[in-house]
Amino acid sequence: MSVLDSITKKVTDTAKAAAKISGSVVEITKLNMSINAEEEKVRKLYTEIGKQVYEDYVEGRPLNEELMRKCIKIDEIFAGINEMKEKILELKNVKACPNCGTILAIDMEYCHKCGRKQDDDTVAAEGEKDE
Repeated sequence: MSVLDSITKKVTDTAKAAAKISGSVVEITKLNMSINAEEEKVRKLYTEIGKQVYEDYVEGRPLNEELMRKCIKIDEIFAGINEMKEKILELKNVKACPNCGTILAIDMEYCHKCGRKQDDDTVAAEGEKDE
């Protein structure tokens, strides 16, 4: 075997090994992508299960004690969020339409988005705060 034949054989063997490794990397990447897709399906199912449990809680259907505590915690979190939103509206000196949630000037009598007449007591309560 000549030197040229030896070099050619080594280059060919190296190219075959690189192609095999490259193919493995591609296959591993595909498998990882498939695993991630399946894990995302599981996360979505977890979310659906959690949503159903919370809806059952809201509707008064029986839950086990631990799930009930978690649902109550969610209610507490929502209450805190609502308080923070109300504080933001107060700081901005605006109000939210109770029908559609559109942000309105404090003195508006009708919502420009849904047309609902704003409660007089809301406007009056806001006026009393300013006094």
